[in-house]
Amino acid sequence: MQHSSLPPLPCYPCPHASACCAYGTTLSDTEVVAIRAAHGDESVYRTRAGEWRTRVSKGRCVLLVDNTCSIYGQPYYPEVCRGFPFIDAETGGPYEFDRTICPEFERRPELLQINPFRTSIPVGP
Repeated sequence: MQHSSLPPLPCYPCPHASACCAYGTTLSDTEVVAIRAAHGDESVYRTRAGEWRTRVSKGRCVLLVDNTCSIYGQPYYPEVCRGFPFIDAETGGPYEFDRTICPEFERRPELLQINPFRTSIPVGP
């Protein structure tokens, strides 16, 4: 599911104990319906703010099985996961949050320069 224009990361198998799966992920309503149908109601939950997320147990997303995402390649594989760590699923632009949740970015800091998120607004001429 890696975007072809971006460098591959060593995700399968992940040498970093799937650190990016430690917090679960946000889900669209469509993804929730499909995940609940395939994996049960207990695999997702709604936050107090109304956001759908995958459930986390023992420090990892419940859909992670033997250090591998059990829904990778499925049509309902979350957009957030498809784009991480380079593309933000909501905006289609650069990923806006901490990329170093993936230790590969500490090992290979040059990756931080790929599709970087910039907070400053360019000043016109």
